[in-house]
Amino acid sequence: MTGINGPPTHLPDSVPPMVYTVRGVIGAFGLLTLILYLRGFITHAFGLDDCLALLALSMVLVFAALSIILTTYSIGYHQDTVPTADMVMMGKYVYILFCLYLWVALAVKCSLTVFIMRVFPTKRIRRIGLGIVVLMVIVTISGELPLIFQCWPVQAAWDSTIPNSKCFSNAVLENLQLYQAILMLLFDVSIITLPMPTIWKLHMPVQRRLFIVGLFCLGFVACSAGLARIPLLDFQVNSTDYTYVGAVPLILMNVEYALGLITGSLPSLRVLLRNIPGLNSSKKSTDPSRDWRNGPGHSGYQLSERSHWALKFKGKGKLDLESCDNESQQRIVVTTTVEQV
Repeated sequence: MTGINGPPTHLPDSVPPMVYTVRGVIGAFGLLTLILYLRGFITHAFGLDDCLALLALSMVLVFAALSIILTTYSIGYHQDTVPTADMVMMGKYVYILFCLYLWVALAVKCSLTVFIMRVFPTKRIRRIGLGIVVLMVIVTISGELPLIFQCWPVQAAWDSTIPNSKCFSNAVLENLQLYQAILMLLFDVSIITLPMPTIWKLHMPVQRRLFIVGLFCLGFVACSAGLARIPLLDFQVNSTDYTYVGAVPLILMNVEYALGLITGSLPSLRVLLRNIPGLNSSKKSTDPSRDWRNGPGHSGYQLSERSHWALKFKGKGKLDLESCDNESQQRIVVTTTVEQV
């Protein structure tokens, strides 16, 4: 509603479709909660990567909740219909999201990296994985400081009426986010491709190896969401309808984080998918790569003792399967529960 000869006094009564689109993203996280529940209780394994996944889930849910709150003020509405008071409130929430998004990305990527290091504990993967985590922490901390102090005093980031304030220009903020987005995209590709050579050396049928690789390739869908967001960052400089065009990058960020968490919950995905026709055979497998030592009702694809990289694990001449089982009950990414016959 527009005031007489003045700016709008409140948001329009009719909610634009873009607002519903942004709000709809939150529904995906119910599935994530189910996946993590299955991961901890059905697969009977809960390790450091699961703790990181729960932390990442909490942060993603907070980010999603803030995104939904933004739609109650201005995001998704055309800017000429948004009251000044709502624009100020939007500025506060946008500032919080600015300061939060790098930490959310770090939590999601670390949970996936540690998961890969836990499932494939070879020297190469552990060293590279640790290096990736350290670099991501450095990038996050160094990138967070200019986001927090983009204005001085800090309150000027959402309140332009503060006198004698100094802020980065929109062009500087765009370049900063572009730099961070490209780095995070490179981290994504590095993490997703990290286990591929090891997976391909597993002693199991090619079809199963392709299935595992395909599950990890879900991460590339998350990468595509991040990649699609990059050319949209210029809305901060070139757009006169900030509140409307800014909704799409916000959606893509939520999608990227959700898919990243799903990629890190692959064992539970296998449990969820096991009853879909064509994904599993009801016949008992005689494949030597399948290990039934865990007893009836449980199966898991185990590393072959003949595997070249497994023989060199920790510099030993042979693979100590018992110690590896104690370290991780999710040796390969597809630990499944078999129905009792």
